[in-house]
Amino acid sequence: MLRRDKHFAYILLLEYFTICAALKNEDNELDNVIQSKNIHIVDLQGTLGSVEINATYKDIRTINFAGKSNESILSDFIGTNLMQSPVAQTEDLTAIIGQLQAQINNLNDSVIYLKKLISMKFEEKKATSCSLLDIFDSDQLINVPGIAPFVALCHSRGAEAGWIVIQRRFDGSLGFYRDWSAYRNGFGFYNGEFFLGLEYIYRLTKSRPYELYIELVDFKNQMYYARYDSFLIGSEEEQYMLKSLGAYSGNAGDSLKYNLYDKFSTYDNDNDRWPRGNCANYYESGWWYNWDANSNLNGRYFKSGEKNVKGIWWYTMRGYYSLKSVKMSIRPKYTLV
Repeated sequence: MLRRDKHFAYILLLEYFTICAALKNEDNELDNVIQSKNIHIVDLQGTLGSVEINATYKDIRTINFAGKSNESILSDFIGTNLMQSPVAQTEDLTAIIGQLQAQINNLNDSVIYLKKLISMKFEEKKATSCSLLDIFDSDQLINVPGIAPFVALCHSRGAEAGWIVIQRRFDGSLGFYRDWSAYRNGFGFYNGEFFLGLEYIYRLTKSRPYELYIELVDFKNQMYYARYDSFLIGSEEEQYMLKSLGAYSGNAGDSLKYNLYDKFSTYDNDNDRWPRGNCANYYESGWWYNWDANSNLNGRYFKSGEKNVKGIWWYTMRGYYSLKSVKMSIRPKYTLV
């Protein structure tokens, strides 16, 4: 009877410990709640001897409590009196077990409460952007206000993780000369060429500050980049205006600032300032245009790398010469805590 109750008590203590470990990296609010739960089993008289508890719980591999080597860890959970008390007399064991059972009941109630709290916090912690922990490209579910959860391609660029790829071109397998609806909703496939969709980009950049990274490769396989530290576009009612770019850095030159505050245009939705026609028709693309543009990353793919205003080009880099590949990615400037 005594041994069974002792083992039951230790199992519950271990469950409490593993839950605390799982919550260790949660928000300060949750930590404060857990820290306020001072759950102890006290006034147990007797020698519990050497006990070894092995458990596996997610990232916790093995926890061993055995003899004096781990005496301090165990005492933190059940109190120093339990570890240092003299040997109890047999006639006192019934009373001690009763006290312990009451403490076990309280502990069990607290464990149930903590499990519910964990579940609530996990629900709150739905990803609002790509994970900063993943070092490989992966599809991840993203949740942002105003739109249903959606899957995004998450990219790790060197030592920097957490980038959402919003556009990719590399072989010309997909046509980008498309209408407004296609650019609003997105098109293509994550294992090939694609455009995420202006509505998703708007919702993301509205939810918190984002930066933009554009990777450009020419047909000599030389890589260039342009980075902007404050990227934001407007809503569909604003024709997805390019509202902010922030500071530029990179080696490709700043070809996008010319079109800051310009609206997005497609062949069926002309929002540029060119009075003689539609820039999207002229460049065979969907992009931010004024009277014209200094970049055209959604233009036609020319495999020969020829000079053509309808191609994929970044003017400050190689003028109108077509590029071999381009990738546009965004990432939150700050991590939400």
